[in-house]
Amino acid sequence: MMRGAGPMVRDRPWERIGLSGANLPRICTFVLVLALAVTITVWALDFTARRTPSEPVRPVTVGNPAPRTQAADIAPIAFLFGAVPGADGSNIKLVGVIAQGKRGQGVALLAVDGRPPLALRAGREIAAGVTLAEVRADRVLINRSGAVQEIRLPAKSTPEGIVKVR
Repeated sequence: MMRGAGPMVRDRPWERIGLSGANLPRICTFVLVLALAVTITVWALDFTARRTPSEPVRPVTVGNPAPRTQAADIAPIAFLFGAVPGADGSNIKLVGVIAQGKRGQGVALLAVDGRPPLALRAGREIAAGVTLAEVRADRVLINRSGAVQEIRLPAKSTPEGIVKVR
């Protein structure tokens, strides 16, 4: 039982809004071209917009330009665990060296825990568990219970009027 001889309106929903089959591809093409134009415009505006960074740009240095001359200060942490400050040779400053040969032998002038400097030979004990392992021309190596620490001589500037020749 069919009401009419023609096709049902449910089969072609575009006919309900008044679009004919011949105009439908043109309208879809127009909508897609319009969407493409809007997308390209948004992308162009995003890529060409001049944005200022929220923070100023700073160059990042690679590595540490100045070598460490002392071990990290662990005295406050050691004090929390019951260590007595100044009794373990934790603050050692290199004042001068007299190096002998290339085998690490020689004498170093070391100031330990704020006391006056002492002259010590390589292999001698500086404090409990701390020994002077090697003396080199510009640094010393200290052995702290198996851990080796390097202490360099502080850099001194050349006085005015003197030119280094090498």
